[in-house]
Amino acid sequence: MNTTNLKYDVTLLCRASFPARLEEDGSLCIAEVTVYRLNAIAVTSFMLDGPDGLLLHLGLSEVDTYITRHEVDDIVTIVRINREGETE
Repeated sequence: MNTTNLKYDVTLLCRASFPARLEEDGSLCIAEVTVYRLNAIAVTSFMLDGPDGLLLHLGLSEVDTYITRHEVDDIVTIVRINREGETE
């Protein structure tokens, strides 16, 4: 088996964003919801090391970012709260 070409990868399945209000203070924001399918290397990394590798790969910070793994190990949902999207 040639393992030199193996790499961490994710595939975008769907994405949505919508205006929302924060429960903490009622301010407006944009909630961005994205669902990804992880390849085998990404799944293994996530199970062993947690979400840090995924966030790094996607260029996201931990601030206002929430990740849910599903019963199917290779599917994750990422919700980001974009406070910069606030408008009133």
